[in-house]
Order: sequence, then structure tokens, then C-alpha cells
Amino acid sequence: MKKKLTGILLLLLFIALPLQGQAKVKAPKKQCHAYVVMDAGSGEVLFGQDANKKIYPASTAKLMTAIVCVEKGNVNSVIKTKSDVVYRTTPGTYSLGIGAGVNYTFKDLLHMSLMSSAADATDSLAVGVFGSKKACVEAMNEKCKELGLKKTHFDNPVGSDIGAGYNETYASAKEMAKICRYAMAIPLIRSAVSKAHYSTQKGGMYVNTTNWFLKGMAYYDRDTYKIIGSKSGTTNAAGHVFIATAADYEGHELICAYFGNVSKESTFASIRSLFDYAFNNYKKGKLTLTPSNYDVRSSQKYGAVYSEYSALHCYPAQKDGLFAPNKAITRKQLGTMLEAIDSLKDNATLSAFVSENENGTVTTTRFAQLLQELYPVTISDKKAEEVLASCSSIDTMDETAKEAYASFASGALAVDDSCKTANQRITRGQALLIADKLADYQMNYLADHAQTQIAEVRQIPGKDGTITLPAMSYTTFNKKWSDSLKEQKEAQDAEAAAKKAEAERKAAKEKQPKKDAEQITEGTKSKENASQAEAAKSKENASQATTATQKQKKQATTATQKQKKEVITETKKKKVKK
Repeated sequence: MKKKLTGILLLLLFIALPLQGQAKVKAPKKQCHAYVVMDAGSGEVLFGQDANKKIYPASTAKLMTAIVCVEKGNVNSVIKTKSDVVYRTTPGTYSLGIGAGVNYTFKDLLHMSLMSSAADATDSLAVGVFGSKKACVEAMNEKCKELGLKKTHFDNPVGSDIGAGYNETYASAKEMAKICRYAMAIPLIRSAVSKAHYSTQKGGMYVNTTNWFLKGMAYYDRDTYKIIGSKSGTTNAAGHVFIATAADYEGHELICAYFGNVSKESTFASIRSLFDYAFNNYKKGKLTLTPSNYDVRSSQKYGAVYSEYSALHCYPAQKDGLFAPNKAITRKQLGTMLEAIDSLKDNATLSAFVSENENGTVTTTRFAQLLQELYPVTISDKKAEEVLASCSSIDTMDETAKEAYASFASGALAVDDSCKTANQRITRGQALLIADKLADYQMNYLADHAQTQIAEVRQIPGKDGTITLPAMSYTTFNKKWSDSLKEQKEAQDAEAAAKKAEAERKAAKEKQPKKDAEQITEGTKSKENASQAEAAKSKENASQATTATQKQKKQATTATQKQKKEVITETKKKKVKK
């Protein structure tokens, strides 16, 4: 039955699914190497110019250095600078002059690296955490692989490029925006790049940012959005570059990664115009933005699941941009998630659940009952008793509620131990994980229970006529199943292409001997023709030579006869005179 369902769904997949990831507004033309504007909440590129073109990141590379150092190092440690590091910094960069043998905190070096773009602070941080610049660079490239970045590579921690003899530092605007998105989800980095000034805790250094927006040296529309960070850079090869992050007052966040302008002034002016354009199009309804949710989008616990569904724009929104995973979720928020992630839009059971109390919270018991209403199952008394023995707060529940709760608590939908407390309020984080697990639950349930819904059918127009489907198909196109079907379709297409290529290869191989024979025959004929032509030409040349010789002999005979005649005539004339 599962195989049959999969076959039906594969036929309908590309009819029923909307296209995603396409630019929704025209990208303004800019005088630069490349740029992208990304929705930080979802990771979608909204628009851009030469987004995948090879560029040089300059000091924006320090964002990746900061990422690996924060994740690997002890952020509360003290690092003593070394003379062979601070006085021999990576060439082609700016140094702040932090001195050798000076104790700085990890956070001091991080702020100096990201705010003032100091190479001596960056190299010192890299060596302090990893032991060497080389080891830091290896970690940076490993992180690129982890993030799926295929066009980005580093060979130094500070962003020096071909102009200074570093040929293996390069990236694309799109991938640098992804790096910034990841970095801005790390609280310590997010805090550092948001500051205009900073005084070190040790070492007595005072640091100013290179971000003109934060210094008040570049204008932008503060009534619509606020610039909250990120990183600048410049080299001869890169030009002037800046990756800026801006947030509106509804909790949305945009990243503009801009590379290769001719001046710092025009770089900041261009970024401002791109932010204006994006936020204005959002207000007009031409762009859809996802709340920033920077507290979960790159987290270990929620990051992967969050990213899986972020483009569906179904997450709770807060003006501060936080997802707040430990906050209790409301029925309306849960309903929005389930509608999008599990394709339950317009489901009467879910709609009734939400309308009961839109702003009310949801206990594990009530969710278990909702699940039973959506996907009825039975559980044996013995199994129910075993499961409920490990649960708490179940004394006031009736038998129907206990059966639903036991079914929920015994399966994968109980994402953590707190789900085994019947009156536990489901949090936003739990709801996200449950909605993801429910997508798997749906797939298995519908495959096992499809026979109960055969009587209810619907019809949709197909390429070759009308296709009749079980009514349960309205729930089958959840994103997880759709992705699985896409993978199957791609695998089938690849297999078909491989078989076709093999058949063509065999056919070509079979034709080759005949073709070779034809070529040999043709070659022999060509040689014979050439020989015949050569012989004919030689014969013709010989004939022409004979004719020429005969002509020359005739001309010589004629001349001799003429000379003899002239001699006789002259002799006769002399005799007459005498």
C-alpha cells in the first residue's frame, strides 16, 4: 500500500507543490562585483546581483574566524599576546597595535577583531584558541563544509587575498550572507558587531567600529528599520565591502552582503537603498518575511528543524526577533505551525481546536486528544497501563482521555520527558519538534490506514484527463513527504538518464565496427582514386612533355632548313655579282 501511495503522489507532486526559493521582486542594478539581500529568519535570498559569482571577502572573513573561535574556545579566558604573532601579522591588513606580552580577555580580542577589523587581534585570538593560524584556518574550512558552503574557502584568518599572495581565500555574496546569518545567531558576536565603541577589560585599548551606520556617518531610515551590525572590509582585489544586518520593528531581520564598490561612501549608500527597497516591498505585500528568531535558527537543538520549515513563514513573531523556545505556545500559533508543516490548512478538526480559545495555551493532554481526533488509533489496555505508569498528573483524566494520552506518550511525538506530565504546557520549541515528528507520523498513518478512506474521493485535472484520489490526499503533501518524494523522483530520473546513456554507449559501440569498415573501404577507394588520378596526371604530363619535345624538334628543323635556304640564296647572289 505504501508503494502504491508513493506512486500516486509522485505523479501529482509537481502539479500540487508550489515553487519556492524564487525571487519575488526585481533586483536593482548596482555598480559592484555582487550583492544579495537575504531574509535572515528563513535564509531565503530575496533578490541579488551575481549572487554566486566568485568574490574576495576581505575582512568580512573575520566573521567566520569569530564563529569557530567562539564555538571552540573558552569565551571567559584570558589570552596573552605573542610577539611573533602581533609583529608578524598576516600581510595586507590593518593592525591596531595591541602590543606583545599583553593579557587580553577573549572578548577583548573578539571586539577588536570585529569592530576595528584589527589583524593583530584576530591572529592573536586564532592562535590563542587553536594554537596556530593554520589550525584556525582548517577549522574555518571545516565549518564551511558543515554549513554546505561550496564556493567559499579560506587560507588565513583575517581575509587577505590574492593582492597579498593569499590565493585560496574567496567566496560568493550568497555564501557570505549565510555566514553572517549564522554569526548573528551567536549572542556574543551579535553583541560585539552592534557596538559603536568599546573599551577593553584588560590592556587599556579603546576601539571604534568601522560601521558608518553605527557611527552616524551614513544616513538610513530609522523610522522603518535599525542597523544592528555586522562587518566591513576592503582590499584592492575585493574593493569596498560590507555585510550589514538590519531589523524592522516587527521582528524581521535582513542581511545585505555587498561586495566591490569603488568607495566606502557609495557602499553604504547602496546598502541603505537596498534595505529601503526590501522593507518597502514587504510593506506593499510583495515580499514575505520570517521573524528573525536568531535564538533558535542556528541552535543545536532546534536549528536543523527550524531551517527545514523556515520558508513556510509559520513561526510565532515577536518584536524583539526572538523565537523564545521555552515560552508556552498558544492554540493559534500551534494551529499555524501544523497547517504549514503538516498540511492541515482548512482541516475542520484543527480549526475547531483553535477557535475554542485562540490565545489559550495547550497542555500535553489536550494535544493528545487533538491528535486522536485527527488520526484515530487504538492501544491495548495493557500497553496503556504500562505507559501511564511512567506519567504524572493523570488522576483526573477520563478513560477516553487516558487512551489518547497513552497513545501520544508512547510514541515519538512525546519529544522529551516533560511530555509525560499530563498538565504540562507545550512550549514553542516543543511544538516545533512535535510538528516535525507529526510529518513522519502522518506518512506512516496514512499509508497504514488509507483503506479506511477509499470511499471518499476527489478529482483533479491531470495532463491526460481527470485523476481520482482518496480524500486523505489533502494531508499527504506535508513538506517532509514532498521532499522525500522529490528525492525519489530525482533518483528515478538519474537512474533513467544513466540507463539511457548506457544504451546509447552500447549502440555506439555496436555501430563502431561497421563505421570502421566503411571508413577503411572509403579510405581504400580514396587511395585508389588518388593513384588513378596521379597516374592520369603523370600520363598527361608525359604526353604534354612529348608534344613539347616534338614541337621543339620541328621548330629546330624548320630553323635549320631556313638557315640552309638563306645560305644558298646568299651564295647565288655572290655568283651573280661576279
